[in-house]
Amino acid sequence: MTTSVQQLTRIAAASALCVAGTMILIPGPNGALIHLGSAALYLAATVYGRHVGAWAGALGSLIFDILVGLSAYSLWSFVIKGGAGWIVGYFAARPDRPPTRGAVLGATLIASLWTLLGYIGAWRFVIGSWTAAVANIPFSLMTSFMGILLAVILTPGCTASCIATDRGGLAHRRFDSVQTKSRKQQ
Repeated sequence: MTTSVQQLTRIAAASALCVAGTMILIPGPNGALIHLGSAALYLAATVYGRHVGAWAGALGSLIFDILVGLSAYSLWSFVIKGGAGWIVGYFAARPDRPPTRGAVLGATLIASLWTLLGYIGAWRFVIGSWTAAVANIPFSLMTSFMGILLAVILTPGCTASCIATDRGGLAHRRFDSVQTKSRKQQ
């Protein structure tokens, strides 16, 4: 991955969307949160790929946790949500074509399982109780379900928009990689 201003801008914008999406929340017991941050993360990862998805998830969740006073979860969230973004981008995003709804569904299901298992460990560690950790599972599943649903519905439109305008996303990544290869050959 080349670190360009354009790539850093994508990461910053996607991280901000993850923070904003997570701010739309319904609190559950024992620190569990139902929010739209997963939807923003899944969209960023399917449109821009695993690197942007990983950094957006990691930074967006870290910033959110610090902003709302959940610093005990910040490093956990950095790893868990960063991993979820990488998983979705790896399995759903393709440099040569838009992702199919099936690929988005499969990738987000795998990422949701990763997230659930990661947060069960985080809740157990931070709260100190397996009972409390297990009680948060339904809220994690509801957040993941909303994220999966929105990603499956919105990804084709978001990806098509990026391709049509050639201002990022899959089309731009493909164009950048072709230009980079031709420069190296010269």
